[in-house]
Amino acid sequence: MIINFLLNSIIGSVKLDENPNVNLKNNNNNNNNNNNNISDNESTIEINDYLQTLLKEEDFKNQHTDPNFKFSALRSTTVPLNEYNPENYQLKFIQIITRHGRRTPESKRYPLTMWTCNSLDQLITNKDTSRPDCNMGQLTVLGIVDQINVGKAYRNLLINNLHFLDNKYNKDQIFIRSTDRERTISSARSLMHGLYGGSFADDQEKSPNHSSFLILNEKDENMYPRSSPKYNFLKSLLKKHKVVVEENKKSDLKEFDEKIKNIFEESKFETAFYVPSWRSYAGLVNSFDCFRNNGLPLPKGFTSDVIQRMYEESAKEFKNARLFPEMSILGIGRFVNDLTKQMYLKSINDPSVKDLKFSLYSGHDTTLAALLVAFDMYEDKVHPVTSSALEYLLFQDKNYKEPEVVTKSNEKELIDHQYVKVIFNHKPIHIGPCKDKEVDGMCPLSEFLKISQSIIPTNYEEQSKITDEEKKKYIQETI
Repeated sequence: MIINFLLNSIIGSVKLDENPNVNLKNNNNNNNNNNNNISDNESTIEINDYLQTLLKEEDFKNQHTDPNFKFSALRSTTVPLNEYNPENYQLKFIQIITRHGRRTPESKRYPLTMWTCNSLDQLITNKDTSRPDCNMGQLTVLGIVDQINVGKAYRNLLINNLHFLDNKYNKDQIFIRSTDRERTISSARSLMHGLYGGSFADDQEKSPNHSSFLILNEKDENMYPRSSPKYNFLKSLLKKHKVVVEENKKSDLKEFDEKIKNIFEESKFETAFYVPSWRSYAGLVNSFDCFRNNGLPLPKGFTSDVIQRMYEESAKEFKNARLFPEMSILGIGRFVNDLTKQMYLKSINDPSVKDLKFSLYSGHDTTLAALLVAFDMYEDKVHPVTSSALEYLLFQDKNYKEPEVVTKSNEKELIDHQYVKVIFNHKPIHIGPCKDKEVDGMCPLSEFLKISQSIIPTNYEEQSKITDEEKKKYIQETI
């Protein structure tokens, strides 16, 4: 099986740590602070580079009509240091919103024994033993590696180079929140182990302080778009929207749909990956990634141009939400409120966040896409890949002397000396409504707060409602 070859190849080429049991497994309760050193030479950060070459078969090489388009399903963890250390500014706070690592499909159609999920030991021991089935939508061992790699990249950036965070895990500096899915919780834990190694122990994760994992009840979760009458209605209109219909005609989407269907039909007895129909390209891409990015066989017709087109169509689906600004308000506005409140409190040196420097939010592709659309900064042409990271960095003028006590009278002056830079997968992106107000490529904090406020619902319950008359009006205006 390809996955065994993939794992064995990795095992033979890359070493994780001298002691593989550095508190990486979910059920490890040992507080082993002696293993917090992270090797920069032989570490899991090399695995992504190795997998890139392993998965770059002829069919998957980059071929695109746009010469500036560079796509990889396994994103780079190379960090441009200068973007995080601009002249004349100092980093004050960073919020990171991530997509989980590689996972299994959320479908009963496939035998889940094809994937390896039970523990990291499968990655660092070269023995073929029986293993338990994965669950649907669960992080795979390669997904764990993805997030460890991301954590190690942040360690190199924020600890080794910028000296922004303490070398050892400091609960007062860190805030962690995750959705209630296993894959996001495991992704957050894996990233933190990459960042801090053994000094990030289970007993610290569960501490009563603000550094413990915050996981909201499912009904209260707002890190991805939730169902509401108005949101659901507008979403159902998108495919019928005259702008979308016209774009799909121009791009011959129906013909591409048929091409994908034919690929599946011609190979349905050759590989396990078979999708006779799909509701969205976002869903199709997610299922596709579960196979390709875990080294499992694919139908032969999935050449590079087909793969890239699928990712582009998925991105278009996400971006179409721009046609109804209400979708951003209802879909991700409450989470924007959570992010903005925390950013604001940090900017005015509120005692509740006095030592806080790093906030991690472990979410989904829908989390990232919704934020990118809401702030009009979806500059990529493709679906957010696994382990993607969207960063909001708060900078302050280096030469500005903060007031010893922040009051309402001097708060504005303090805010006016702060700026927000947004980075997606270590590449700067720009908030649409703030582009003409940027200072050194950053959005003034005062403008950022105004833009955020326009996305936040004033009364979510009331704004979620929709009358029959409103439905008729939307239909008349859009179809």
